[in-house]
Amino acid sequence: MVGMLIGVFVVLLIVLFLGTPISLGIGFLGVAGITLILNKPVLLDQICTTAYNQCTSPTTIMIPLFIIMAEFLANSNIAGDLYDVIARRLKKLPCNLGIASVISSAIFAAVCGSAPATAATLGRISIPAMQKRGYDLSFAAGTQAAGGNLGILIPPSVNLIIFGLVTETNVVSLFMAGVGPGILIAIMMIAYMLIRNKVDKKMIVPPPAAAVEEENKKYSVKFDLITVLPMVILILLIFGTLYSGICTATESAAIGAICAVVIVLIQKRMTKECLKKSFLGAASNSCMIWFLMFGGLVFAQFLTVQGLPQALSTTIIEADPNKWVLFIVVMIIFLVLGCFMEPLSIMYIVLPFTYPFLTQMGFDPLWLGAVITINCAIGMITPPVGMNLFVMKGAVGIPMGTIIKGVIPYIVIFALAILLCCFFPGICTWLPGTMA
Repeated sequence: MVGMLIGVFVVLLIVLFLGTPISLGIGFLGVAGITLILNKPVLLDQICTTAYNQCTSPTTIMIPLFIIMAEFLANSNIAGDLYDVIARRLKKLPCNLGIASVISSAIFAAVCGSAPATAATLGRISIPAMQKRGYDLSFAAGTQAAGGNLGILIPPSVNLIIFGLVTETNVVSLFMAGVGPGILIAIMMIAYMLIRNKVDKKMIVPPPAAAVEEENKKYSVKFDLITVLPMVILILLIFGTLYSGICTATESAAIGAICAVVIVLIQKRMTKECLKKSFLGAASNSCMIWFLMFGGLVFAQFLTVQGLPQALSTTIIEADPNKWVLFIVVMIIFLVLGCFMEPLSIMYIVLPFTYPFLTQMGFDPLWLGAVITINCAIGMITPPVGMNLFVMKGAVGIPMGTIIKGVIPYIVIFALAILLCCFFPGICTWLPGTMA
């Protein structure tokens, strides 16, 4: 069984390093295993039925609904106006643009669910604004790249949905488990900025012209409320329906998608370009996730019938290792893979093997979902292939070395957040525990 396990990983690595798309790579490996190793082609018929049922399940349907909600809000420039309003209202604070970047990322994450989308959407507005006010470029780029990671922690998070699908954990409870760590990380990032602003006088060197320009701008409270209030109401509506149990997660996603369209229409932001980009973006991202889901289903079917996850769990439990040592090993695996792959793919590859023995050793499923998602977030800003690094480079055109220099402090912050969640698991589990 150990030889089989090693063989599966070796073949998987070969397929992925050949440049095969991950969805096709794990799907191919699953089909090859079912037909050649198990010699049970009849299972492929079952996979077709399973894939159809998975695609049409309420849990899966919420993915495109949340995505289209985020697409309309992103392509209508509501996120950009949100950042401007928060930056203006915080102008008396030191490092107000950096703080506005984190707060805007947290708010937009609550209606987006994607780290790259959050980073790219707000990065196009926040980084030029910070540059104009004399902020250090690496600090500005690193702040927005890390702030974008709040998109996979604060619900509705596509990553937490996939975690729930792979592990059969309640998605709404996972959403609530991500709230505490998301808010904690946002607070830690703001605290870091305020401390660095006191210590590092070169972090912000504002040109005189910028200050004059800012003073000459006048915006009414009514204008700011019209910009921000609909987003706040939408977030409260989604969180309220999820937390109270009035609606299922899918129904909440449908309400959010409809309300996002209504907000864009009322604010007269619905253009042909917005409509086109939103539907194309939603279709593209949803299909990418579905293809990955289908490949993961085939791979999981092969592993389950072969009995590899069960055998691995039994072997580890019988060896009776220290559960925290084992947890650290799993976290290192996620972190290393996160430097080269996107989080959704990592979950489909690693969770079928690791989740069974982690839960058998006493780790809470909701806590695991939140902590593993934080770990994946670290991978998204870690060289050499951290996804948010390339998103920021493509969106704003900043040199990669500058972005990497800026994200290093935030990698430490995310790691400290994992450590705090280990010592105080209630950060992740308290809110789900208070649900009706």
